[in-house]
Amino acid sequence: MAKSIRRARGARRIDVMEFWHAPKQHWFVVGLGVLLRWRAEIFLTTVFLAGMAWLYHQVGEGYAWLIFTGTVVVVVLVPQTRWFVFSRFWCLVDRHRLRTCLRQARARTMNLDGALPFMLWARPTKTGERIWLWSRAGSSAGDLEAVLEYIAPACYARDARVHRVRKLSTLFAVEVIRRDPLDRSTPIDSPLAKLASLVRKSRSEGTEPIAAATVTPLPVQDKAAPKPAAVVHGEDLSDYID
Repeated sequence: MAKSIRRARGARRIDVMEFWHAPKQHWFVVGLGVLLRWRAEIFLTTVFLAGMAWLYHQVGEGYAWLIFTGTVVVVVLVPQTRWFVFSRFWCLVDRHRLRTCLRQARARTMNLDGALPFMLWARPTKTGERIWLWSRAGSSAGDLEAVLEYIAPACYARDARVHRVRKLSTLFAVEVIRRDPLDRSTPIDSPLAKLASLVRKSRSEGTEPIAAATVTPLPVQDKAAPKPAAVVHGEDLSDYID
């Protein structure tokens, strides 16, 4: 009886958690990693502080904030700049959320040294964002395929996919699917439709009307009707009768 109870308890242990000791990294390496991860935020903060300080010195505090507010309003109202800012914002969010997801996922996505894939850059796409990664020694793109169901909700997206590079297996990308261009009420402009309209406008060869042509009527000659055949007792005697 005790043996069966031990089996039942062991059968319920389906989750296995893996522990290992990561080697300590030098403070310079840790600091460099922090600077690389937060490079965009550090750059934007530096530009903002430097710009506001320059405006304070040139026009004063009140006009400086007025210029800053007007710039933000223009960026939000213009569709091109609004799309540029929002798409880059989601790229920054995806990089941080993806790193957090890979560290907290139940499946192992790092090598035995505790190093995650190196995130190179993130770029917006028509369906969302694409984050390019460089796998470390001991890891591969297949490790991320096991945690795709965690990446999508972590990035506030509808789906996530792994894009492999055939020529170099070390380089791969995570496709964050945030929207579907086909899932909208307005029709999508097709380049083939524009090409068809251009073809209709340009007349093809042989369709232009003939403007100046000389028509010469030809005389019609009447042919005499053939003589009827002379048949006597079932024989044709037409050749013997003039």
